Amino acid sequence: MRRIRPWLGTYVHIDVTAADAHRAALSVEAAFETIAAVHRAMSFHSPDSEISRLNREAHLRPVSVSAHTREVLLATRRFAQLSGGLFDPTMAPALVRHQLLPTPAAPAADREANWEDIEIDKDGQVFFRRPLWIDLGGIAKGYAVDQAIDVLRDFGVLEACVNAGGDLRNFSREGLRHPLTVRHPGDASRSIPLGHIANKAVASSGEFVLGRSGTQTDTSPIVDPRHGVAQCRPRSVTVIADSCCTADALTKIVSLLGQHASPLLAELDASAAIIEAPDTLHASSGFWSALGHDASPGHALHA
Repeated sequence: MRRIRPWLGTYVHIDVTAADAHRAALSVEAAFETIAAVHRAMSFHSPDSEISRLNREAHLRPVSVSAHTREVLLATRRFAQLSGGLFDPTMAPALVRHQLLPTPAAPAADREANWEDIEIDKDGQVFFRRPLWIDLGGIAKGYAVDQAIDVLRDFGVLEACVNAGGDLRNFSREGLRHPLTVRHPGDASRSIPLGHIANKAVASSGEFVLGRSGTQTDTSPIVDPRHGVAQCRPRSVTVIADSCCTADALTKIVSLLGQHASPLLAELDASAAIIEAPDTLHASSGFWSALGHDASPGHALHA
């Protein structure tokens, strides 16, 4: 069974193979319900989301959030720590200034605010030490894919694949492989076949394609906390990891660190490739083997 619905700012595709049509239908519906819950909680665009409420109120008082939002906020803190602050969910003001995100109905963000100003307690309450705006769009999308796969697995499906606009994860009880292709960073009409994944997650982030979504068509949506926004480049980053949440977060870190992300990739049992127009691919250790290839071209990952 294959179903497609608009969630998370993109189209989410769910494919399942189950013992019977009834089980397949129930599992897909439950998976979409989970994705919808993540969307409602963490949409930057919706004034009713938990994220919008945090941006409005969390600098004044602790705000209770759902288990989904708490888990994603804890994940952002982990990746911020691992990357020395390069992964920072408080970069929304820069994206708003460049019209890549809408202006929220919230107090102006403190220009000195960063991820360390976010406090999360064990009871699910969040407090901001100063006014700030957080955007969890990418990592929340990866988290939603992971949650959907967990739901499908719990329903006992035989195989499943969830794809949310470049964040993809597959599951197969028999270890069957799923073909992986990515969009060419210099020509969105072209696809590049990379190989096949089995029980893995993949996230791809293309600066050139994504940077065209706002009125500032030459602005990259990947913000460097050290230097701010930059011009987009015709390149993409693809990360393979055990979870889609991890893969999505690492696309930003690899985009900013290049070859210097290799130790972190190894620590998290992940691998990555940077594709640069017109036709150059640089892969980290383990990337080709994760895609089912016996040999690799031997390129080192570099910026």
